[in-house]
Amino acid sequence: MSQSAPYKVLFVCLGNICRSPSAEIIFNAVAARAGLAGRVKADSCGTASYHIGSRPDHRMLAALERAGYSYGGHRARAFRRSDFTEFDLIIPQDEYNEQDILALARNESDRAKVKGMWTWFAAEETEHSVPDPYYGGPAGFDAVVALLTRSMERLVNDMKSTMDNLPSAM
Repeated sequence: MSQSAPYKVLFVCLGNICRSPSAEIIFNAVAARAGLAGRVKADSCGTASYHIGSRPDHRMLAALERAGYSYGGHRARAFRRSDFTEFDLIIPQDEYNEQDILALARNESDRAKVKGMWTWFAAEETEHSVPDPYYGGPAGFDAVVALLTRSMERLVNDMKSTMDNLPSAM
């Protein structure tokens, strides 16, 4: 992690209208509260292209609002190979997204940037990945927001610890 350029994180789900934009929004809020604003930057995308240009699902936006998060205007986009170059860390929301991303990796360096969101789940979590709430009701969207919030606290704390231990820029 460089002191000069922000550390760039990319959250990935299937359509980029539920889980990954939520992860982006929650990460940005948690990182700002942790004093990392300007030191980290998040984006999100999907492995499928059928929602390109769409806003996040209205049910997910409602769940985020209920939890106190604000929508920042994100529009869905598809994952592209150049994301391996642009981002320092790529976080798929489930194993299928992870497989799709790794299939596009050009080398071991690309593969090393991919770490599933479950890496930051607490040991007591019952989920093994971030469930897709798309075909369910409001409770599923709320559960995803809660899971991501708990996990994002762990991710941001890990990043903050690493950044705080970097030598100061000259």
